[in-house]
Amino acid sequence: MKTIKLTLSSPDGTVFDSDVVSASVRGADGDLAVLAGHVPFVTTVKAGKCVVLTEDDEITFSIGAGLLTVSSDKAVILAESVRQDGSDK
Repeated sequence: MKTIKLTLSSPDGTVFDSDVVSASVRGADGDLAVLAGHVPFVTTVKAGKCVVLTEDDEITFSIGAGLLTVSSDKAVILAESVRQDGSDK
């Protein structure tokens, strides 16, 4: 399965940095999913859930509003806040 490098960061630091199969968030124009080989783009993201699928697991994060940048091999979400659901982090 193809993967893309995903980094989730906030002003407090990087919360997640790993290869994923996909990441789903609510963008400025609606829900979107990022996959390996995605066309490069930049968009704002709204506060809400970020669902990350790895080859072994599904991880959900609560994120604040922010910015998503995507290149062919990397995606970065810079948000006001990032917290893994079910975690005290």
